[in-house]
Amino acid sequence: MKKKIVNSNINGYIEGYYGQLLDWESRKLIIKSLSKNKMNTYLYAPKEDENHRLNWRNKYSSKWRKSFRDFTNFSKKNNINIIAGIAPGLDFNFKKFINSSNKIKNSDFNLLLNKAKQLLEDGAAAIALLLDDIPDEFEKKFGKNVSEGTSHGILTNKISEELKQNIYFVPRIYADELIKDSPNYLSDLSKILNQDIRVFYCGKNVVCKTIKKNSKINKIICNKIIYWDNYYANDYCPRRFFIGPYLERTSLNNLMINPTGLIKTDLLILDIITNTINKKDYIKAWTKTLNEHGVPLIFLKIKKFFFKPNFSSNPSLSAYRSNSNHFEALEFLLWSWKGALSREWYPYLFGLKHDLQLNQSKLTSERIIKTQTLPLAQHINKF
Repeated sequence: MKKKIVNSNINGYIEGYYGQLLDWESRKLIIKSLSKNKMNTYLYAPKEDENHRLNWRNKYSSKWRKSFRDFTNFSKKNNINIIAGIAPGLDFNFKKFINSSNKIKNSDFNLLLNKAKQLLEDGAAAIALLLDDIPDEFEKKFGKNVSEGTSHGILTNKISEELKQNIYFVPRIYADELIKDSPNYLSDLSKILNQDIRVFYCGKNVVCKTIKKNSKINKIICNKIIYWDNYYANDYCPRRFFIGPYLERTSLNNLMINPTGLIKTDLLILDIITNTINKKDYIKAWTKTLNEHGVPLIFLKIKKFFFKPNFSSNPSLSAYRSNSNHFEALEFLLWSWKGALSREWYPYLFGLKHDLQLNQSKLTSERIIKTQTLPLAQHINKF
């Protein structure tokens, strides 16, 4: 009989985005913010750490391990648990693993297990196995004898058994909107996955407008679900960022935020989350938080451009009218506002200025060619 899940609620920060990689001092700033905001967990799973995903078989250097140990020690002193992620899904040899009579001797499995043990030895509180964002080609690579969901479940169980602790798992199908691509994946996974293993899942969509316990996964899998929230993520739309109030989340229990990787922006986001979630007057709380982080009041004149994502599914354009207030705010923010946060926001603010100028036909053809990519410049200059 499988043990009953007794794990406490977790919440916190996911370093799980593309395009940015924090340094160790920035990670410590996140730890301090998590502690201040009464959160308890940091998931280390950066896509840009080559040894985490692309070259997951490679060992971490002694220098990296020393820095990681220092980081985990610092985190423990601040009562923050570190979950260390490994993402072998791009090229893990499942055929050899499944067909091996002694899976421990399987080379890929052995490398994966040893890496997990090393991360625990260096201070991680738990391990996360990530099999997300990989091509849908399992059957082509490994045949039809065992399904992808079953194989992923077997691997996850085996890692957990060998480590003698319950791990975290990110499945390839990690949002309801992805189920249609592999309709049997989660049901096959549910038949094999140990129920004590905690599963990260985004909810109805990869970027959810609301997060409630009504995702399809709750009807398929009995495991505890930790929501991986991409509300503030911008790696899928790198010309934009979102900094509005944290809305339509029922609580912070078993919910972790995957934001931008811009350190000053992410510190602001963590405060916004704490100060605005489930607050009736969330605009007042949000405005106060922006002010505490040094964002000029004039930013509110252009807030709608950075307020929230355009959510899946089937996002639609909303009508707007640009006006002189927008340009006034941008001129001040671009040239008169100085600081670490303003430097992080500069390319986004300048991008918005250009977009507004394009919308009002205020950019010359020459300026368009100078400032836009060639495909976009060609497209714009057709009109």
